[in-house]
Amino acid sequence: MLQVYASNKWESKSKQYVGPLVFGRDPVGGVDRCVLQDPFVSRSQLKVEELPNGRVRFENLSQTNRITFADGSILETGTNCERTPPVRVTIGQTLIDVSLAEPVVNVPDSLRTISQPVIGSTAGSQGILATLGESTSSETLARWFETVLVVQRAAASSPEFYAQTARAIVELVGLDCGLVLLKRGDGWVVAARHAPGDNEGGGFSQTILRRVVEERRTYFDDLRADRSSASLMDVTAVVASPIIDERSDSVVGVLYGARYRSPTRASCEIKPLEAQIVQILASIASMGRARVATEAEATRRSVQFEQFFSKDLSSELERDPGLLDGREREVTILFSDIRNFSRLSESLSPRETCRLISDVMDRFTKRIREHHGVVVDYIGDGLLAMWNAPKDQPDHALLACKAALAMQSEMPALNEAWQGLLSGPLGVGIGLNTGMALVGNTGSSQKFKYGPLGHAVNLASRVEGATKHLGVPVLITGSTKEKMGEEIINRRIGKVRVKGIAHAVDLYELIDEAVAPELCSRTKSYENALALYESGRFAEACQVLYPLLLGQEGHYDQPSLTLATLAMGCLKTPPKDFDPVFELDQK
Repeated sequence: MLQVYASNKWESKSKQYVGPLVFGRDPVGGVDRCVLQDPFVSRSQLKVEELPNGRVRFENLSQTNRITFADGSILETGTNCERTPPVRVTIGQTLIDVSLAEPVVNVPDSLRTISQPVIGSTAGSQGILATLGESTSSETLARWFETVLVVQRAAASSPEFYAQTARAIVELVGLDCGLVLLKRGDGWVVAARHAPGDNEGGGFSQTILRRVVEERRTYFDDLRADRSSASLMDVTAVVASPIIDERSDSVVGVLYGARYRSPTRASCEIKPLEAQIVQILASIASMGRARVATEAEATRRSVQFEQFFSKDLSSELERDPGLLDGREREVTILFSDIRNFSRLSESLSPRETCRLISDVMDRFTKRIREHHGVVVDYIGDGLLAMWNAPKDQPDHALLACKAALAMQSEMPALNEAWQGLLSGPLGVGIGLNTGMALVGNTGSSQKFKYGPLGHAVNLASRVEGATKHLGVPVLITGSTKEKMGEEIINRRIGKVRVKGIAHAVDLYELIDEAVAPELCSRTKSYENALALYESGRFAEACQVLYPLLLGQEGHYDQPSLTLATLAMGCLKTPPKDFDPVFELDQK
């Protein structure tokens, strides 16, 4: 009987078939068919037929599509071949596992079981090895333990692990065939088989498997009763032990062994001690699966972490994933955006646009990581970064400000690299804010995204937008300025109310002395003018601002020009209730 498991991105199915089986998209009658929801499969693609010698014939019925076996060999159109199951083939985008299985039959009362292992129990543990008697030599016990250790070490990779486990049933217990069977829906797939010599290791008892799954115990049977299944005709004894998934606490597989008739063997029965060893191997298989799953999860986390964090921080997070749990903490948030990107990229093809974005983000990400920041997300031509999470960074505001200036310093090189393709120079706007936020996985169970949520994040986004209206590349809030200290030159732009935020905030421009030395000399004059304006002394503010604008045609300092415009407006129409807050009604 054919046991088939087929899976693709559209469906998965597991079923047993008695006669020849045809795979394809067309549900034509007259023969057992497995209809696949796969547009890359022919109407009639593959015919599979069980042969009397325990092998399976595969025939490619398609006139256009080839069939690929797991070993990389190809079955060309219109040809056939024989294989010993289990066999894995790929047709279209569907993966198919084919093995031989026995139909469900009644099992006689000879089916026996053994006690389940109780981890950590010491009851009756005195002299356990002594109870084996003299029939088991110390050399045999040593070989058993060595084989068990080999199986444990092999759990580092799933295919090798299953193969070693199947091999151990034969070489350790002395059975003629060892199988690792994994559940697939209502059926079984042979994950590994070891049957040396002329043994084909044909089938397995569905009834015993069902009993093992239902009762989660190890069963063994000497099969003295007659068998109606040809696949078990030469089998004299079998043993089956459950493989348990520790997470779901369910049976996900079975370790299965068989002994065949042999004129040279005095006894073919499986003894309780042998069944006990198989149960030990099944327990190791359960632990091995958990280890493989744990390592896969660790690899997945490592890949996720390294998308956002430095290598050192990624290692720390692997040791303590609890750092990613949602926690309220003070963070410094950075938003950036390329100025007028839509207009500038009109002259670029879609491929060139992607290259430009990649170039910008690569440079910015490098600068952020150099200053120990976490890149949270890329948003079109902008990005979001964060400091002081998941680990404490006492100087997080200063690190973020240094990263912002480093990002700004990349613009000349970017413009030089892209000047032949862009219609104008690239500019950047960067906004920073420091405040409390809830930090953790802000994505979903399907898509991981580590980052912050809360008012502090919203305000940082609005501050980035304010750089466009105030005409400066880097702005920080008063809370960031307070945490940053005096290491970086800055000037207070004014008290600003950004769109969507009720309360006004003080905004400061970060100044890179190496990039704009002339601006540093004007910072004090601007702040004096701002203080005069906020106190209602508009004419005096204009007098201080005038020298800052003189001779700057075409290169005006935008905050000075904005402040002068506001002061002159107040001179022209004196306000009744003067409010010095700059109102920004756009994002």
